[in-house]
Amino acid sequence: MVNFSSSVVTIVVSLGLVAAAGCDADYEEDVGEASERNLPPQLENALKKAFAKYVRGKAVKVGMKPMPAPPEVEPELFELGQALAFDKILSGNDNISCMTCHPPTLGTDDDRHLSFGEGGVGVGVDRTHPENLFHPRNTPPLFNLHAMDTLFWDARVSVHGKIESPADEELTPEMLEVLEFGAPAALALFPPTSRREMRGELGTNELSMIRDDKFQAQWAALMNKLGGVEEYVEMFEDAYPGTDFEDMSFAHAANAIAGFQIAAFPADDTPWDRFLRGDDDALSWEQLGGASLFVGRANCHTCHTGSSLTDLDVHNTALPQFGIGKGDGVFKDDDIGRAGETRRPEENYHFRTAPLRNIALTAPYGHAGQFAALEDFVAHYIDPEAALLNYDASQINPLLQPTLLSNHAEILATFDADEVTADIYESEVPLLVAFLGALTDERSLDLADTIPESVPSGLPIAETVVTEIENFAGTFTFEMGFNTSGGFEYQIWEESMCEGTGHIDVDFDRNAGTLDFHAYFDGLPYRPTVCYEYNPTTPWNLYPDCVEDGQWMIWFVGRSFTLRSLYYYDAVTGALIGNEHDVDELPPTAFPIELPTLQMVGSPLFESDPETLVSEFHWYMDYHEILDRRGAAGVHVGVVPKNIFSPEELTLYYTNGGLPAEMAMDFDDIMDDIADERGGMIAGLSYEPVPRPDYLLSRDNVMIGWGGQWPEPNPELIPAKPEGAECGVNFQWQGNYDPPPPEEP
Repeated sequence: MVNFSSSVVTIVVSLGLVAAAGCDADYEEDVGEASERNLPPQLENALKKAFAKYVRGKAVKVGMKPMPAPPEVEPELFELGQALAFDKILSGNDNISCMTCHPPTLGTDDDRHLSFGEGGVGVGVDRTHPENLFHPRNTPPLFNLHAMDTLFWDARVSVHGKIESPADEELTPEMLEVLEFGAPAALALFPPTSRREMRGELGTNELSMIRDDKFQAQWAALMNKLGGVEEYVEMFEDAYPGTDFEDMSFAHAANAIAGFQIAAFPADDTPWDRFLRGDDDALSWEQLGGASLFVGRANCHTCHTGSSLTDLDVHNTALPQFGIGKGDGVFKDDDIGRAGETRRPEENYHFRTAPLRNIALTAPYGHAGQFAALEDFVAHYIDPEAALLNYDASQINPLLQPTLLSNHAEILATFDADEVTADIYESEVPLLVAFLGALTDERSLDLADTIPESVPSGLPIAETVVTEIENFAGTFTFEMGFNTSGGFEYQIWEESMCEGTGHIDVDFDRNAGTLDFHAYFDGLPYRPTVCYEYNPTTPWNLYPDCVEDGQWMIWFVGRSFTLRSLYYYDAVTGALIGNEHDVDELPPTAFPIELPTLQMVGSPLFESDPETLVSEFHWYMDYHEILDRRGAAGVHVGVVPKNIFSPEELTLYYTNGGLPAEMAMDFDDIMDDIADERGGMIAGLSYEPVPRPDYLLSRDNVMIGWGGQWPEPNPELIPAKPEGAECGVNFQWQGNYDPPPPEEP
């Protein structure tokens, strides 16, 4: 006869302590061994039911709920959404669908750390890209979208009384009325607008030529594509009876996609759901032990709560950063998460809490897929700071390993250990992993029946489309206005400019190797006299006090702080010595610091007609070797500390003399910056003395007129007018740096 009395006493005492004190610290060691004890079945069952009742009570108390069933979706809407989700017609180059990165056969994510999107071939970890162009973030799964009102890693689509999204007012009231599924319907509006995801690189198709912030124009172009397929017109009108296709917007397409995804990918019948509904046998002993930790001492439930096991909020969990980033950080290769949307520094590196249903099916984990194994991700939360500092990059794709950033200090600056640290031991990680396994819905193991046999466009569903771009060509337009001034510049707002207009059309053709600029201005001042309020001259950059009888130049900024350049400082005094392209001899105390820079090239001088103030101006540049009229590659421009020991006091630095031709910008690189959301182009007018002094031969005279940005405006480059100033009043703008007037060199 087996002696089990000591084990029974230990478990019963543990249960008593748990029930009385609300602390399960003594239980987890025993619960993991309970299934191995040779207890009489009747006694073991009684003990398990008692503990199940206790865990369920704790779970309900902290807000855990079974997943509700998804809403009913009409068959016609489901079929339309299914077709659209799998149809590559929604991509600019007809080569990728929504479901390419969310294949049902892989648990509606793609099993990759970072995805290969537009231009790739294949599925999941076998997908390749000819240029290895990764997405900046991990692909989240699509389960239980009906229970999610905050979506994307940076929470940029959410419902707080109303739907909030990057489209702002472009998501019109009429469109909002169509989005019956809320945030999931709004989510489906945006992947087709992303260049790396679906839209394609500038110049590769009609969609790609639309400015990034012009969502209405992009959505209209997508509806035009769909309207060219008769079967789609019929399917839309069947799904939305009483509405003609010509009266529909892309909101109708997005809503249908959401309806399909909600109906096709529920995960509401997991062991955890059955347990919360009262089934004491739904969880194993190990899973019960993990659940007890999860809703108790480990504090996992503080972020992972509710039916989806997410608070739908953002947190900094001290995860390392790699990949191309989202255009954040000093060198635009970082991803600051929610702060990238809100511009609130306290939200730097905060990302949305991931929902946990079917988590065992959706590795790797983290906003960039930082962890390949679930147990390692759980263990990260024992000491997130130490885990960040000791991150093992060997678990990620070898192509991504060199991109791992050393931005630990920046991440930890907004990290709150008390908010996200789990109170667990290494030995308890398997219990939590066992519990997370109880969040799997067995129906999600085989979702092949959600894939249609064909789609109305006739494009293949299989991921076998090889993208062949014959040429990168097209025309984009800089709309010119008062929106590109920056620190230390003198903003020219002459009276004639108040009602004036201007634009620059740029024709580019890769095969022909040309960049053609066609500028038109109406109201451009003719040879005004303009003087600085204070001369911005520094030891590194000289300027005239005034410009009389001057002429205008257009400066094309192609690399907007997406380049790196070395600046030398004195190790003794901390003073700025100069840029690597300007310094011939360095003192022995000099040391280099790599800082971000932009590169710009100037046009020939021109002016307006003195009677009409109209100017039409045309000039050419080489597509692959963008040089100025002197054969120079323009200048590098940095906003750098005057003294490295006082980094808060910044100055504007222009390289002198013109960069050598071998440093010329290539328009291909500019397009890559735009597609990666790391940069954009600027065209700005500057007012220049004639003749131009040698020190201004390759750089501008920071007396700035109209300017334009492409593919979208940068809010940090919009001048702050002096209080009460109206158009027609020139002013010198000090920007966010607010420096004192510089001393004479």
